[in-house]
Order: sequence, then C-alpha cells, then structure tokens
Amino acid sequence: MMGDMLKNLLAMGITFGLSDREAFVDKVSGVIQNYKDNPEEADKMAVGIVNYLEELKDNIRLQTSIKQSVNTSNVAQKQDIDNLIKAIKDLTIKIDTTK
Repeated sequence: MMGDMLKNLLAMGITFGLSDREAFVDKVSGVIQNYKDNPEEADKMAVGIVNYLEELKDNIRLQTSIKQSVNTSNVAQKQDIDNLIKAIKDLTIKIDTTK
C-alpha cells in the first residue's frame, strides 16, 4: 500500500515536472552545463533524461492500471480452485465406482 502511494506520488511529480517540457529541459540543461562545456551535449543529455522520465511515468501508470484491473477482475481465488479440484476428484471417484 505504501509502495503504491510512493509510486503514485512519483508519477505525479514526474507529470508535474514534465508538464512544461521545454522549461524542464532548459533547467536540466543548465545543471548539466555546469559539468559540461558543450551546451549541445548538455541538451542531448537533458532530452535523454526527459525521455527516460516519460517512459518511467508510463511504466508506473501501466503497473498501476494492471494492478487495479487484477484487483477488480473476477479471477478465481485459491479456495474456489481447491473446491473445484475436490469436486472433480469426488466425481471421478463416483464415476469409477459406478463402472
């Protein structure tokens, strides 16, 4: 539960940060520029980081969607499967004894 909340907060932070993609790229480029003397390389790195964060955001949302789908689906529970196995075994014994 706490993990889901952290994932959602991370996704929201990424979404907010990427809502103005150009400003985000400019800020990241500025930070990278401090470590690099080549602004073109810094821009490429910043764009790469943005693309990575967008993919991360999409993956987090996909994980959340899958988890919600599984939780709301009508998938058989272990007890239901155990009951079906027992019923099949009982029917098999009945069939075998009637032969």
